[in-house]
Amino acid sequence: MADHHSDHHAEDNPAAHVDNVPNLLVIYVCLIAGCIATIGVSMAGLGDQSIYIHMAISTVQAVLVLYYFMHLKRSDSLTWLTIGSAFFFMLILFALPLSDFLTRKWGAL
Repeated sequence: MADHHSDHHAEDNPAAHVDNVPNLLVIYVCLIAGCIATIGVSMAGLGDQSIYIHMAISTVQAVLVLYYFMHLKRSDSLTWLTIGSAFFFMLILFALPLSDFLTRKWGAL
């Protein structure tokens, strides 16, 4: 009978999952730059169009946090499927109220 515990790969070794510090510092600086950019956009006086820029910056920051700090870059396919389904249901939860808001006639009762 074969011993399956002796077939260790690099993925099974916890020491192989140590992130390199310069890479993490670059990601951290990108997140701080996103915060500064968000403050700059809010002070720029762009009016109603600033929400789109804020959402784009926030999306990039969320993806960086998910991918690097929550270690999605080395997660298995089940974790990716779970994240994808969560985003799919979040889109549904945003789309339904937004469709009501965009199709509503505001002047009539």
